[in-house]
Amino acid sequence: MTERHELRWGGFAGLAFVVLALLGRFLPGNLPTVDESEGTITGFLNDARTSMLVGALMWSAAAGLIIWFAAAFAEAIRERDERSDVHLALLAGSVLVGSAIFVTAGLTAATAFSIDGRGAAITIMLYELTAVMTTMIGFAAALPLAAAGIGVLRTHLMPNWLGYLALLAAVVSFAGAFGVFASDGAFVAGGTLMTTIPLLLSAVWIACAGTYMVREHLPEVTAGEGIVPQT
Repeated sequence: MTERHELRWGGFAGLAFVVLALLGRFLPGNLPTVDESEGTITGFLNDARTSMLVGALMWSAAAGLIIWFAAAFAEAIRERDERSDVHLALLAGSVLVGSAIFVTAGLTAATAFSIDGRGAAITIMLYELTAVMTTMIGFAAALPLAAAGIGVLRTHLMPNWLGYLALLAAVVSFAGAFGVFASDGAFVAGGTLMTTIPLLLSAVWIACAGTYMVREHLPEVTAGEGIVPQT
């Protein structure tokens, strides 16, 4: 085992993901829900076209950063619990989430790209598809969040409250994905309750974990009779 700073860079990647994800979500403003009128949705897309495209670019960059963050986190877990597959679940889940985020960002950009020269029916279809994809990311996010929470509690890599916070975020993300069954109301797919709240809770956990990784305030790893510091 070697002394290294990969954890620190992984932490920076996590913090950068939080910044880009929140900007990508809130830069366009309050998105209309899929149960609003056709005129409201198309009017919003016309007015917010540029910010939607910029937000999509931010999300596409964030997709790679979340994989980088999770890879560093998974490596830290593996070093402390090699007999467990938790780190593999975390890494595989992050790839799934990153891929889903990138695809959703592409759909968002496609929805706003040629709004002026496209029929309203196609625009509404693309908008609903994006909302459903955004909601279903919750299922994908539940895997790496749960794996991270279990990994923290098993290895004491970070304070236990961060493990419980990750598990809470996993449950909220999983529950939010059931918004795909609602086409209107508070639980509508793509709405604040089913997508934004899980995102904010996950962002809080990633920001906290990323801060620990950047500061490298992690317990030392024992290697035989010696101790290898993480700094």
